[in-house]
Amino acid sequence: MTSRRRVGRCGRTALKLLLPLAFALGSAAFTYATNPFTRHSVVKKTFRAEFTERGLVVSDRTAGLQLRQSLPYRALAVYATGLNILATRYVASPRSTARDIEGIVADIHALRFDPQGLLLISGDHFSALFVRNLGVFYYPMLDRSLPGAGPDLAQDWRDRQLVYLQTLGHALGWAAQARELHTTVVTTGRRTVTGVNFYHRPSDTLYGMLYALAALLGQEPARPAHYAEDVHALETVEAAQHLLRRYGPALRRHYADYLSGVLDHEGLLVRRDIRLSGAKDITERRSAFFDNVICWKTQQLGMSLGLVPEDQAALSGMKRAILSTFWEDRSGHFLEDLSTEADEGSYYSSDWLIVLATGFLNPEDAAERPYYERCVEYIRSIGVAEPLPLRYHADRRAHRQVPVVRLAVASYGGDAVWSFWGMEYIKTLILLHRSTGEAHYLDEAGRHLAAYEDAMLAHGGFPEVLDSRVELLTTPLYRSIRQTGWVIGFEQAREMYRAEVARPGQVKIPALAQAQ
Repeated sequence: MTSRRRVGRCGRTALKLLLPLAFALGSAAFTYATNPFTRHSVVKKTFRAEFTERGLVVSDRTAGLQLRQSLPYRALAVYATGLNILATRYVASPRSTARDIEGIVADIHALRFDPQGLLLISGDHFSALFVRNLGVFYYPMLDRSLPGAGPDLAQDWRDRQLVYLQTLGHALGWAAQARELHTTVVTTGRRTVTGVNFYHRPSDTLYGMLYALAALLGQEPARPAHYAEDVHALETVEAAQHLLRRYGPALRRHYADYLSGVLDHEGLLVRRDIRLSGAKDITERRSAFFDNVICWKTQQLGMSLGLVPEDQAALSGMKRAILSTFWEDRSGHFLEDLSTEADEGSYYSSDWLIVLATGFLNPEDAAERPYYERCVEYIRSIGVAEPLPLRYHADRRAHRQVPVVRLAVASYGGDAVWSFWGMEYIKTLILLHRSTGEAHYLDEAGRHLAAYEDAMLAHGGFPEVLDSRVELLTTPLYRSIRQTGWVIGFEQAREMYRAEVARPGQVKIPALAQAQ
């Protein structure tokens, strides 16, 4: 009996050890197999586009996309996403093999804008679709004035159109079945997806889809201002019209749900009693300035796409409410959000620059330009553009981050340098120079672009975020993406700078002044 008890105890001990090991191995295998960017991924496309002799041809089989929203699937999706982030922290982050800027840009295009991939992502550990990317971090994708990169610029332009179109098709196929929108769409099987929120309900998922649809239709120019003649022709209009016809009813349903759940129709602002996730989803905020501008733009896009009746009075009313509520005239910046803490501390956050991409404020409009001028003065006074633009704010404010981010990388939503917002700041400087003729704006823009080129050469890519020493932001649990497709924003800023320098009467500045 004694020996049997010992065998039994050994068996139970072995089982206790084997179960966690089996779970770890199984979850790792699942994460690998359902990652659409691994070599042996099982994920299949349900929306495919390609250029043929007949032109752009679309195969839309998103009806075969299966949505799984049960608790086990949602838990598995979140777990797999987190595991992928953690795992890639300790896997090599390959550098571009190029030794010049043009080569680095071309390498990133080949890596991130490959239409053979399922969708457009930031890169590395972000294998899921954050739908906001279509309208925020990747809004310049269809800028027809951007020449592109690589040996075949025409092919590069076709690839940019295809990967953007396919990503939207994937998102719309999910949205058509989803009862509610989420921040993130995770592939959880061969043709299976699961929507999850990081970390609250989204403020900008619907915006991302509507913006992409408008850009593919040619209704959004994908640039903050006209700076050069088009070098490419948009070839996605017919395909986008198909998407609008097929998914219009689903978009109308989500539009109604979004406005009823997010907007305070009396105050014409985003409700203060809910929490939303926008581009700065790592921070807990109440009725953020970013979310309000996105809400305004979402309504404008819904009207321009014919999804809802046009109501310019409503748009004008909300715009007035946003400006009167959030503008801090004494300090010269927009208030980050309407929480008590932000109001008492007069908090600033660099995602106010969403006003440029959305067209909420026009730096070439004499009545609206002072907002930009005052904000640039404020940015200079607090030093968040040095040594490289742009940090969200000068202090870390770690206590405002969601717990998992506070633990993994507390500076991520605080005093880390975000390359995307840095490019938006540089574009702002260029447009202010164009409107005012004041040389200091263009001088600063050129200096920052040159500094980014130095960082790109040093790191062999275009980093997502950097620390105060201009090194890749790295902690034991997180590492910045080295070669992010956000480089498209750098290309746009650089072309805007070159165009401004080349304008008649401008002093020629050697760095970045001529196309390579």
